[in-house]
Amino acid sequence: MKNTIINKIQNLKAFIISYIKIGLSKQQKWILFLVLFLFYFYFYISSSGVNCSNDSGHLALAKSIYHDHQLSLEKYWQILVFAPDYAVKNKKLYSDRLPGNALCMIPFLAYADFVKFIFPNALADNIYGDIPVAILLPGLCGAIGLYLIFLICFKYFRFRFWISLSVVIMAGLCTLYHLESIHLFSHAPSMMLVMLAVTIALLGRNSVHWKGNLYFISAIIGFATIVELQNILFLIPLFLYLTLKNDFFNFKKIKSSLKIITTSAFIVSLFIGILLFYNYSAFGEIMLKSNKYNPFFTEELSFFTSLSGNFLKGLDHLFTSFNNIPAYTNWSLGIENDTPGILVSNPIFIFSILGFFPFFKKYKEECILFLSLIIISVLIAALHVTTLVRHIFSIHLILFMPIAFFLEWVGSQSQKKAMIWYFVIGCTALFSFFRQSYINNNYFREFKFGEFPYLENSPIFLIINIPLIAFMIYYILFDNGLLNYSKNNKI
Repeated sequence: MKNTIINKIQNLKAFIISYIKIGLSKQQKWILFLVLFLFYFYFYISSSGVNCSNDSGHLALAKSIYHDHQLSLEKYWQILVFAPDYAVKNKKLYSDRLPGNALCMIPFLAYADFVKFIFPNALADNIYGDIPVAILLPGLCGAIGLYLIFLICFKYFRFRFWISLSVVIMAGLCTLYHLESIHLFSHAPSMMLVMLAVTIALLGRNSVHWKGNLYFISAIIGFATIVELQNILFLIPLFLYLTLKNDFFNFKKIKSSLKIITTSAFIVSLFIGILLFYNYSAFGEIMLKSNKYNPFFTEELSFFTSLSGNFLKGLDHLFTSFNNIPAYTNWSLGIENDTPGILVSNPIFIFSILGFFPFFKKYKEECILFLSLIIISVLIAALHVTTLVRHIFSIHLILFMPIAFFLEWVGSQSQKKAMIWYFVIGCTALFSFFRQSYINNNYFREFKFGEFPYLENSPIFLIINIPLIAFMIYYILFDNGLLNYSKNNKI
């Protein structure tokens, strides 16, 4: 029994190390950590706390659970809870959000209390005082997501360091990734969890511990489901991707296969149980949709009514926005919930789509996995009555990653052709940066380009991130061998 536990611990340690040990030189390590930390800081200073009824509603639920130990939100009415993002049942006010994002915030609220205890004057002593700490959640998820896309590009697909890093920089600066990494919406945690599941599926598919990886993915997707309900559908392609290559559908191993299916289903059902328990505690019903009792969106009464939108119109809204042509040139017409499709607001995605062609030629199975995840997300979002671009943010990096294949293809061309392509990509990236910055600065708030609302909170950022900064410095200066130098890796 003791040896079994020790082996489990050693396997877990090896599992964690496998996602850190990626063969970087000392110089590459410094560059990567610096870029990721700067993005983390950039996301933080770009934020302005809570901006609308959506993010404030998530925060209200988290505070109500953590501070008040209840689910009703009357205490926060017209403070953090505003129309149209709430639910009413039996004349009581509740959140119309799933509880997952609020559960993610609770450790940050607890950390805010700890910071107040150690540094009494660091945070304001009022109901808004913990927001500068809570807002770390989307930024941290954003930084982790960028690390995961680097990991996929560099370690799995074997792209050169600078191509992998370029994908990180363009995703963080030139797409709506920036927007979702500064708001307390559910999208950043959802994206991070989905990316983590995909990373484990890719890096762990050929491992002898692939079953353990599958169970871990089931747990991640299970939790992601109580953050955003549609995430449960991602388990299907991830399950098939892991099992098809591991002789899963072998009739001689039917008992083993049934055990794997049953265990995975049980793990996911535990998280579904949390959602059912939450909804029953709040609304007195066993149901999945927490927004059923939102008085402003009657279409949310059922899955059938909420997914009864015009698919083609929704698809247009997600990608091309032909229904809002004036917003192509008049940027003021393409903000907030009228944010244009990603090919309009972030035309850098055009090269990502082109990258799917070499991606499919080199890695058919992985390309099919990525396309399956994208199709699932797009289908749900496009069919929704209220289609918004941010509704497909969970697969944002999955859709963007193939740009690495396009960059690799450009690098294989003649010097003259490559320079022309790099110029075109650079101009498109620059345009995308300014366009997304405008959308960001006018997303239920009004700021000028280059204005960073939370810059004044930089000292607070440094204080609350002392443990992270100390770990990074120690890790880089006193490398313990987890990140080994590989002579084959060229910077």
